[in-house]
Amino acid sequence: GEIPAVVARDVSGTEPEGTVFASPLQFIEPPCPAGTVVSFWAHYDDDLIFANPPLQQAFDAGQCLRTFFFTGSDAGEGDSAYAANREVGIRAAYDVVRGASGPWVDRTVTLRSGVTVTLTRPEGDGRISLLFLRLPDGGLHGDGFAKTGGESLPMLVFGDIAAMHTVDTGQEVTLDELQSTVAELVGGYRAGRVLAHLPGFADGSGGDHPDHRAVGRIVADPVDAGLIDPGIVQYAMGYPVARLPRNIDPEPLRRKLEVFGVYASHDPVIRCTDGHSCLKVNRFGDWLQRETMPQPVTRTVLLVDDSEFFRSMLAPLLRASGYRVLVADSA
Repeated sequence: GEIPAVVARDVSGTEPEGTVFASPLQFIEPPCPAGTVVSFWAHYDDDLIFANPPLQQAFDAGQCLRTFFFTGSDAGEGDSAYAANREVGIRAAYDVVRGASGPWVDRTVTLRSGVTVTLTRPEGDGRISLLFLRLPDGGLHGDGFAKTGGESLPMLVFGDIAAMHTVDTGQEVTLDELQSTVAELVGGYRAGRVLAHLPGFADGSGGDHPDHRAVGRIVADPVDAGLIDPGIVQYAMGYPVARLPRNIDPEPLRRKLEVFGVYASHDPVIRCTDGHSCLKVNRFGDWLQRETMPQPVTRTVLLVDDSEFFRSMLAPLLRASGYRVLVADSA
């Protein structure tokens, strides 16, 4: 069923039991006794490629997985059969992770940040939840596609556009709302561990997909602002991981390939139907056999100017040059 927006916005302070309200997700999904991993990804297969085996290992240890996807992974097709099939594929992949199959239940949730998402989870199994926002895929060059309004996460992060619109409902979403959503999910789920893409300002991110780099920045900003404990956050290297030595042992790799192969059978772009055939696909085979989560080396500047005009002009230029930018109107 749909969760009314009033649930997200009319409750503040603490509940009668004294629990601080962070998100309506607290009422939908109670905390997991063994802990929760919250992760943030640009596209539906990013978690399977760049954050597994860690996700599988966390689940096997009894932890719950809450996975948020920023884009509809539509490759410029918008609200399409291609994007819908990828969503079928990611659900099927997580069925393999949990070792069971069955129907998934969707519900619409308006978060305290004001952003409305689709939350989907296996019927009767609260250990795994996926959250879909369905913003436009930005493409390999980061400038979006004409069919979806020429919008992209990199353009939003660098200030080239003020907002993006979801491909399914046209919901308008700003950068501030995305950053608030990240902080809300981490707090609402009481995450013990947070995984995301390596931010675009970090060493090792050069050559990665622009959407990956942008998502890493979106997650890093509330961490930098003190809204998320940096000690629980890890950033996964994306495309450049192919340059590193293979480092996944045979059994974890077998399980990773089993999960990814099920997903890939729903994604015609990858053109493989099982894990071993996916190893033969250009670049995917290199990515699948590697996984690393380096600590990002940041270059941070504090931009102080009492002129909003100059702040808004200079901050995007500094970000585009690879800096993390903190902005203030006075010292």
